[in-house]
Amino acid sequence: MSAYLEILAGDTIKHEKETNAYNFTRSLMSKHGPIFDLPALPELLSDEQREILQDLNKSSNQDLRFDPPVPLLLGRITFDLDPSPGLNKTRQNFISLCTGDRGLCKSAPNKKLHYLGCPIHRVVKGFVAQGGDVTRSDGSGGESIFGSRFPSEKAGLQVLPQRGSLAMANSGGKSPNNTSQFFVVLSSDDKIHSKLKGKYVVFGRIGKDDEEGEKVLEKLNELGASGDSRDEKPLVPVWIGGCGVL
Repeated sequence: MSAYLEILAGDTIKHEKETNAYNFTRSLMSKHGPIFDLPALPELLSDEQREILQDLNKSSNQDLRFDPPVPLLLGRITFDLDPSPGLNKTRQNFISLCTGDRGLCKSAPNKKLHYLGCPIHRVVKGFVAQGGDVTRSDGSGGESIFGSRFPSEKAGLQVLPQRGSLAMANSGGKSPNNTSQFFVVLSSDDKIHSKLKGKYVVFGRIGKDDEEGEKVLEKLNELGASGDSRDEKPLVPVWIGGCGVL
């Protein structure tokens, strides 16, 4: 069984403004293109043609944009979930949160028990990217499909994490419990992997041939806060824009 997360990042308000400006530029080009022999796309305009459009737009309150906005979508990460019988509850919890088939949260009835739209609230460069707080969105909440929390399954505690591993974030202590929160390992450092082993349930890993997912991990790492950051928030908002199973 495989599950996927589509990761988005950036300023949505800024992106919408840039998109509107770019689309307006295209519409202006479409209107005047035959007269001035303009290309199909704004990014193909010469400096002289850009000046022509700017002159045509002098009486408008609309901004022009000649380059397409940088996409918010970083890409998709596909995880191969560990099929071990000893990880049944952890696996089913993650799958249901990816599909959203369990309806609403019990502790927050106005929130869906679903990863869609959920922030990746914590990203630490060279360490982990953590998300899945479906109730509070900031790392202080979360809820499992089995109720508020469920115990860590021992089979996952015995797995040595590696870069790209998928694990449950938990409450810590001698008997850590899990909610909906998870993390993905960004580090390639064996020492960090050893420190994580036994503390968190590891139940999957990025697909062996998932080149797109590997690029997403690199982009997430670039957006990560430094290790000495107080809040460990990513440099820009990051969230799950799509999720499901394959």
